[in-house]
Amino acid sequence: MKHTCHWPNCGKEVPPAMWGCKTHWFRLPANLRARIWATYRAGQEITKTPSQEYLAAALDVQRWIREQP
Repeated sequence: MKHTCHWPNCGKEVPPAMWGCKTHWFRLPANLRARIWATYRAGQEITKTPSQEYLAAALDVQRWIREQP
């Protein structure tokens, strides 16, 4: 299964359990990275059933990205 970084237009392949590539992961503020990890459930990338909390955190990350200059 191919999985790519969730940063818009990145396209780097990353392990399925990872949100994104190292470069983009560390561009996120620490509080957003912490929310992603806190809401991640082991195996959600296999079952395709992330929690509502994880999805909300992921949406907040995408919102933060769009707000950056």
